[in-house]
Amino acid sequence: MTNEKSLVLIGGTSHMGKSTLAENLARKLGWKHESTDSLARHPGRPWRSPPESLPPHVMEHYDRLDADQLMSSVLSHYKAMWKPLIEPLIIRQSSDETASSLVLEGSALLPDHAVQVLTDRVFAAWLTASEDLIRNRIYAESRYSEMVPFGRKLVDRFLDRTLAFNHFIRSEVVRLSLPNIDVGEDVSEEELALRCLEMMGPNT
Repeated sequence: MTNEKSLVLIGGTSHMGKSTLAENLARKLGWKHESTDSLARHPGRPWRSPPESLPPHVMEHYDRLDADQLMSSVLSHYKAMWKPLIEPLIIRQSSDETASSLVLEGSALLPDHAVQVLTDRVFAAWLTASEDLIRNRIYAESRYSEMVPFGRKLVDRFLDRTLAFNHFIRSEVVRLSLPNIDVGEDVSEEELALRCLEMMGPNT
């Protein structure tokens, strides 16, 4: 499988399947894959799988801030990552013909930033989904029905932020005329990867 492109960017809110899509694309293309989470982390999901406990700073983050403040916080974090961490990686990856081709995924890939570095060697797409799908995925993974009220409060705050971020991404890709892949309940991981490859062009 050949491709003139050397970098694929996959963005979107939490629980879209970005990591799985990046892994599948990398495997099909024979590329490597990486997450922007490896560059700098923001307080993540407000739950953990037993026996791991939720770190106090994560608990405080979601307890102290409302949905609007959480959205502002995560956007500020992602914007602060762009110039020192993400943009240089993308420029280096897309300009160095000796570099291994890469699928880079993460919520930190904001459309208004990424559009500045798109070239013939870079493809970018953002995953979005319905509110019901996002809610169902988060409630299932967090085991929401088994949580105490305080735990549910933290998850609901995270959910509200996630829905707001999804709406933000959908609006931005429409505004900037960027590729958007809708993640539906009946869309398999394989179908998602094939849809992305098709959008990348005939050389994939």
